Amino acid sequence: MRICVVTPWANCHELAPGYLAAIQAADPDEVRVIDNGSDPPLDLPGCDVFRMDGNTGFSAASNLGLRLTRCQAVVFLNNDVRATGGNWLVPFRELLRPGVMVGASLVTSPHGTVDGRTVPYLDGWCVGGMTSDLKALGGWDEGYEEPAYFSDNDLSARAKAAGMRLVQAPVALRHLGNWTTRRMNVDEVTR
Repeated sequence: MRICVVTPWANCHELAPGYLAAIQAADPDEVRVIDNGSDPPLDLPGCDVFRMDGNTGFSAASNLGLRLTRCQAVVFLNNDVRATGGNWLVPFRELLRPGVMVGASLVTSPHGTVDGRTVPYLDGWCVGGMTSDLKALGGWDEGYEEPAYFSDNDLSARAKAAGMRLVQAPVALRHLGNWTTRRMNVDEVTR
């Protein structure tokens, strides 16, 4: 199965070396980086960088990457990651199939509480599915205000409502966590 890695990116050029090392460790079939108006523009060798005139936000950039892919599956990956071992895409290749969303972290925290009940969701920093399934779900909800913290909850909830399974995959990646939002001077939300 062919897998495309989609990454929205706005500035934070200092993350490029770690991100590129993670991409090289995984060797995906496609890499679509959506440059949300970085100044200067991103230069990421080996990645297909699609430049936007301004910052369209995480969800809109992710959806653009979803529309642009020619692969059967898509993994959305934040730019603030570091490889910690071998090919971190192997578990995705093994677990992805129609009706399944896979992520590096299945979260059960107060961040996912609805009507007093904790609802598990796949954390959006590294999550994927079959392209056709993600398109059928409508992709990421672009109505969330940036930083779109609840967009991963929403995507997971819509997947579950459509009868899909949420599966956690052990990946050889470390997420630096909220790196971009700290640069945006946004108050960190407890997740």
